[in-house]
Amino acid sequence: MLYNSLLKEMKLTKLGDHMVLLYDDKDVLTNVDAIASYITSRIIKNEKCFYISGDMNEEMILNKLKSSIELEKVIKKGQLSILQKSDAYSKEGKFNPEKMIKLLKKLAIEAVEEGYSGFAITGEISWVLEYEDGFQRIMDYEYMLNDEIFGNYPVSAICRYNKNKFSSKMIKNIIEVHPIIIYKGKIHENPFYTEIADTEKIDIEKYQVESMLNNINDFSHTKSRFHYEIEKKEKEYQELQLNLLKNIIITVTSLLEIHDEYTNNHSQNVANIAKSIAEAMSLSQEKINQIYYSGLVHDIGKTLVPREIINKKGKLTEDEFKIIKEHPMYAYKALLTSKELDHIAKIVVQHHERIDGKGYPLGLKEDNILVESRILSIADAFDAMTSNRPYRKAFTREEAFAEIRNNFGKQFDSDIANIAIEEVL
Repeated sequence: MLYNSLLKEMKLTKLGDHMVLLYDDKDVLTNVDAIASYITSRIIKNEKCFYISGDMNEEMILNKLKSSIELEKVIKKGQLSILQKSDAYSKEGKFNPEKMIKLLKKLAIEAVEEGYSGFAITGEISWVLEYEDGFQRIMDYEYMLNDEIFGNYPVSAICRYNKNKFSSKMIKNIIEVHPIIIYKGKIHENPFYTEIADTEKIDIEKYQVESMLNNINDFSHTKSRFHYEIEKKEKEYQELQLNLLKNIIITVTSLLEIHDEYTNNHSQNVANIAKSIAEAMSLSQEKINQIYYSGLVHDIGKTLVPREIINKKGKLTEDEFKIIKEHPMYAYKALLTSKELDHIAKIVVQHHERIDGKGYPLGLKEDNILVESRILSIADAFDAMTSNRPYRKAFTREEAFAEIRNNFGKQFDSDIANIAIEEVL
């Protein structure tokens, strides 16, 4: 949901941030989410907040706020004020940048004195174009904000501009004076921001070019704090889920080892071998992870096979072998109960399929078998052959290699098996 995503990013904004929301009339819902998430984040951070009306749909913004904060309560105690532009910008009938800057300083000081951590304001600026010298007043105001307010007073702001009302040159100038831009539902650190300079003492065009290039260089080497922090939290959450999944899987496979005494460490060995083969094949990290977890759970279906069949020392009867052959399907059905394990379930159900189509339980052949399953098949067979079983002693590594080579293109994928023998095993 866009609102929740924006709210996460807005919580990362801080006092001193000078932001601009560029929008057009088509972006109604996106704009509402942006402003509502900004106000909500300021309330959460214990900042006093002013919302100044303009072209945007005020009723929709208020309804959105009602879903995330106790709107009436924060308005009643004075933490949030909803103002018309005439009350905030132009009490004397005309927008005066100097007076507005003085008012912001006063409001910031009062907010701190009242126990708030700072002052936040979002206002529509587009209407100032109604004056003959409107754009010059806008730019004077923006320059004064950067020069006198941000960095000197505990203030954050989102200036709102309807870009359909401005020329391209005007929009370019507006972009250059805002360090942070909100556009189409995303918050961006602005690599084209130009810092304030004494224009009487320098070559302004040369200064702007150098400032832009420096910003681009810094921006390329320092990832946006909004995207970085969110990606960091999402990565931490994914790692937490993976660790939880791994622990659950290890617990389940330990139950299998109790059920089948001859499979001690088999699942972990298969997982490690399969992972190493996948790495040697330069598969994606996602596939490598899926192959590893598939190795851990590939035999969990055997927990539903009677112990007397699994641990039988003599040759299995035809009916007993039919029961054994059901274990990939048992595992598949169990894993499918979790949507997140859907692909792992598919890998596991195919790990006894053969290239020649004589495997089980589905009778798949060649490329119809997942590459992950073809890898798992080799890892499983090698560890099984080099381990003691109720009906035979372990093969030597050389004997296992010979058996795998004898089954190139029959049981095993020749290319994968060759990589496994030459580069991994």
